[in-house]
Parts: sequence; C-alpha cells; structure tokens
Amino acid sequence: MTKASSAFLRRTGPLRRAAGLVRHPPAALTALADQGVVSGFGFVSGIAAARLLGIAEFGHFAMILIVLTFAQALHNALITAPMMTLVGARSGVSTAYAATIIAGAVLLSVPGAVFVVIALLIAGMSGETLLAACALMLAQNLQFTLRRLLFAKGRGMQALLMDFARAASFPFVAVVIWLEHDVIGGNGFVWLLAATSFATCLPFVVAFGRPILRRPGCVQIGAVTRRHIPLARWLLPIVFVTFVQEQLIWLVAGSTLGLEELGGLRAAQYLVGTVLLLLSATENVLPVAAARAHAEGGDAALRAYLLRTGVKLGVPIVAILAVLALPGEMWLRLIFGPEYAAYAHCLHILSASVVIVLARDLTANYFRAKQNTRVLFESLCVSMVVSVAVVVPLLRAGGVSGAAAAVGAGHLASLVYLVLAARRQSRPTSARSAFGRWRRCPGLPTSS
Repeated sequence: MTKASSAFLRRTGPLRRAAGLVRHPPAALTALADQGVVSGFGFVSGIAAARLLGIAEFGHFAMILIVLTFAQALHNALITAPMMTLVGARSGVSTAYAATIIAGAVLLSVPGAVFVVIALLIAGMSGETLLAACALMLAQNLQFTLRRLLFAKGRGMQALLMDFARAASFPFVAVVIWLEHDVIGGNGFVWLLAATSFATCLPFVVAFGRPILRRPGCVQIGAVTRRHIPLARWLLPIVFVTFVQEQLIWLVAGSTLGLEELGGLRAAQYLVGTVLLLLSATENVLPVAAARAHAEGGDAALRAYLLRTGVKLGVPIVAILAVLALPGEMWLRLIFGPEYAAYAHCLHILSASVVIVLARDLTANYFRAKQNTRVLFESLCVSMVVSVAVVVPLLRAGGVSGAAAAVGAGHLASLVYLVLAARRQSRPTSARSAFGRWRRCPGLPTSS
C-alpha cells in the first residue's frame, strides 16, 4: 500500500464510520432521538395548551390527561411492559406475536374507554369531551405499542419517523384550524392530538395487522396472555397503587385547591416532565438489555450493566434539573406566562423527586430482568401508604407544594424498599438459609 493510499484511507475512515452511523445508528442513540422527539412534542404542545387555554382551563385539560395517563398505564402493564422483557429473554418478535399484540391493544381499548368515561363523568365532564378523550386514549395506546414493537424488532428508525411525523403534523394542522376559525378550544385541542396520532400510526397498524387478514388463526390471544400473566399479574396492581400514590393526589389537589392550582402544578410538571420522558426512552432499550445481561452473565453482569447505565443517565439528568430548577421562576414566567411564576416552589420539589425516580427505576429493572415483579408491587404499596399518610397534613401546611412533597416522599419510600430487597437478594444462598434457620430458632446463641 502506497503512502498516498494510506493517507486517503485515514481521511476517509471517519467519513465512512459517520456514514455507517447514519445508515445503522445504535439502538440507544435512536431511542434517545425518538424520545427527544416525543418529549419535545409533549413539551411544546403543553406550552401551547397553557398559553391558549389559560391557567384554569389548562387545569381542566390536566385532569383529562391524568385520567388518560392511568388508562395508558393499564395498557402498558398488560401489553408492552411484559412484551419488552419477553423479547429480551427470547431474542425476537415473530409475525404472529406482533399481530397478536396489535389485536390485544385494540381489544384493551374497550375497558380503557369505560374507565375514561366513568372517571371524567365523576369529574363533571360529558358529551364531546368524553368522545375526544376516548379517541385520544386509543390513538396514544396504539402509537405507544407500535413504538415499543418497532424497537423490539430492531426497527427503531421507523419508530423515530412515525413520532417525528406526528410531532411535525400537529402544529401545521393546528395553525390551519386557527387561521380558519380563530379558536381551537379544549376539546378541539384533544381531537387534534388524537387525529394526528391516528394518521401517523395507521400505516404501521396496517403493516403489523395484515397477517390477521390473511390468517386470522395467527392471532393467539390466549397463548400470549398466558405468557404475559406471570409478569402482568404484579404489574397490573402496580398501576392501581401508583394511581392512588400520585395521580389521585393530583386530582384531590385540583378538587380541593382549585383548577388554577392544578394548572400551576401541571406547568411545573411539564418542565421536569421533559426529563421524565427521557427516562421513558430507556424503556425502549434498558429492559431488553438488562434481561439479556442477566441471561448471559447472571446477577453480577446485571448489576454491572445497571451501574454503568445509572452513571451515564445520572450525570446529564442532574445537570438538566439544576438548570431548570434553580432559576425556576424565570422559566415558568418565560415559557408559560406570568401567572405561572408563583409555582416555582413546586418545580424545586418535583426536580428532587425526578432524581429519586431515576434511582428507583434502575433498581426496579434489576427485579424485572429476574422476572420478579412482586417486589415492585410491594415497593409501590409502601410508596402509596406513605403518600396517603402524609398528603393531608402536607396539603394543609404547603398547599399544592405539599401535594408535590407527598408524592416525592412516596417515591423515596419505594426506593428504600427496593434497595433493601436487592441487598437481601445479593447475599449468598447459604447465608440467607442460615439466617432463615436462625430466625426460626431464636433461642440458639450466635457465633462470635
């Protein structure tokens, strides 16, 4: 090889590697980019709602989103969360399995719609609001399922394109309607969210659901349900526990303190929510990688992987939270409006809670990889009990910031429980057995 050709290869080598990254980006990078699009869209659409609807109407809109969050959590517990763990352990998504997952997502929308209607009727909403909320629930659940399916099949770039199309189409359609009618309104805003989600995920629904039309027998709801139940049997009650521990507290705060207070709290949540949604991006990769690490290297490999991931996630997340929380009043005034600046104290409390949630989610993935979801349920029961126990005195003492502190206290309690449970499991089997025998015979003397 001549000197000229060697120099040419040195110059073109970085270009080739860059081109390779563009053609086949790493799954983690694609997941981060996708969640950046999702987070950015949620952030911008939330700001638009706060600006267009006003703080009280924004609180009304927040109540709808709280109910939809619970419906999506039910869907995740039964469909997507078990799917991601099983895919990591068994390396692959068959055509029949993907079609069954899509069919299950549609079927699950029926009880989801019943819950949404009942919850919003209790909150005093009716008519078009109920229809719009049910449509948005179905659309978001389908798009959420498709995103996870595409990443599980190694087609993360398609998930990124789907979410980018939704994020780009929404403001375009919103501007057209605004220019045409000079107003959108709360229900119109919800309808727009649902319509753009349906439009961008429809091609993927058709692609994954086509085998159902060719061979209806490929849908194996019973078989897939039996595979999901061992994981979902504890994830499902977790949804109800977390609803009481967090979402119900927000609803109580809105009902007790007023929709303006809930609107201010929701604005602070939107700011820290950008970081929480980045944590959600890890669901595209982390459960699969954790399950694979445990399958290939056992407990030691799993712990090493989660420790490395915690460092990589923790440093940028803490930095972002510091930038958001320290000048919190400025950000709320600048982004949402002057009436929101009074809720900067909520932003400080919620930022501290995000750090706790990061540590808790990493610890939870330790147990998910080992398919031990019962411990997760137990930890969240502890969280619920703590939050419910302290919410009334904290609401009386600090108003809406007290509600935020009550939720944070619950997160901290669940983290402590998981850490203690992980330490118990890390003991050698013989040591645990000896400890168990000693507990059964407390009269025996201990060794020196």
